[in-house]
Amino acid sequence: MLGSALMLSALLNGLTFALKLWWVWLPVLLVIIAYDVWFDYQLEKYLVEMKWVLLEIIPPLEIRYSSPRAAEYFFSGLHASYGGGTGWKGQFFTGKVPDWFSIEIASNSGDTHFYIRCLEGQRNTLESILFAQYPDAEIRIVEDYMDQVPAVFKPDKYDLSCSEFIFSEAQAYPIKTYPEFEDAGGKDEYARLDPLAPLLEIMSGLRAGEHIWLQFMLRPTGKDWIKEQQKVVDKLAGKEEKQADPHPIVWILSLPLKIITALLEEFGLQKPVEEKKKEEKQFNLQGLTPAQKVILERVEYKLSKLAFKVGIRLCYIADKDVYNGARPASVGAMFKQLYYTNLNSFKPNPKASSSDKGTLGWLFPDGKGFGVEARTLQKKTSMYKKHRERKFTKDFVILNVEELATIWHLPGANIKAPLISRIQAKKGQPPAMLPTRQLR
Repeated sequence: MLGSALMLSALLNGLTFALKLWWVWLPVLLVIIAYDVWFDYQLEKYLVEMKWVLLEIIPPLEIRYSSPRAAEYFFSGLHASYGGGTGWKGQFFTGKVPDWFSIEIASNSGDTHFYIRCLEGQRNTLESILFAQYPDAEIRIVEDYMDQVPAVFKPDKYDLSCSEFIFSEAQAYPIKTYPEFEDAGGKDEYARLDPLAPLLEIMSGLRAGEHIWLQFMLRPTGKDWIKEQQKVVDKLAGKEEKQADPHPIVWILSLPLKIITALLEEFGLQKPVEEKKKEEKQFNLQGLTPAQKVILERVEYKLSKLAFKVGIRLCYIADKDVYNGARPASVGAMFKQLYYTNLNSFKPNPKASSSDKGTLGWLFPDGKGFGVEARTLQKKTSMYKKHRERKFTKDFVILNVEELATIWHLPGANIKAPLISRIQAKKGQPPAMLPTRQLR
């Protein structure tokens, strides 16, 4: 009892002392708040002024070569748009953020289409890179397919399930990629081993009033992420982790002591401290098990290729009378087949979901707490808005071009999903020397 009284007294004294010094901390607090408000204002202003265009990519009836490999070359060319990021000055004064693309697969009532959303100024470059790998494809500007559903979620007519996906392990660990699907069954078996086949079959099987939208938000990344993930490689190789540089505040606080020590050594009042050099641990790869060697090789292979920051969003929305709660889980079948127990896999992001257990849900047997319906409706409305706005996700995964081509590529004729939009006839180019008549 006495201890509680003393703690309460100390707390009140601390608050009183803080209030007396309001003129010290209040201006600092106001500056921080003003900075955040200004930064958010500039960011929203920049995002509103961005001019977007939505392109539909219509695949041909036949793609005679590996479509994922062609998609990998496409993403490698798309990576050239990387401009090195933006500095804090550009973000503070103009709100500028690095550009991004959105590659999408959407099915409305079973009618499945492929889309790419980009800035107007990047359209010609994107089309050139895509035609280089898919010369028989067709690209056209279309209206937003999401407009088939109201812009604001209406819970009295629709129900939905939205989520985002992240990695279960560190970014350096790879997922299973398309070469393994091809090698597993040989070239003749590739028709039933395309990693997109399960997803497209599910999308083609939707009933009238059902919609599945899958977005991959792409932002090219430089080599900084490789340096960050190098600790994963060092750990797998058995090397000692390098000590990080001290925080600037710690370094400043220790500076007077370093100066005094240096002066004492200079005047002979203190013997110089001899730093013992640590011998770098030499690691022998022969000490690894076969499984450990495979993991290390695959991690280093992933780090060797161009990569993108990728935000993954999934939205399933349907009329209430046809809503099927099992649809979102079935879409996860595509992600599950890319799973490795000792490497990486996708999982739903618990911080970005349309479901909620309410307050104090752990107290109840069914796991649903107070206000579960209101909180769930709020999350559904928010997630639906984010999906329609196509803003880059806060949490993302890093995929190299091979991994990215595994989860998004144009389907070849080997995928038999019936409701995929395809080109029914080839378009020919006019002869180069075709005579023309000038109108007067």
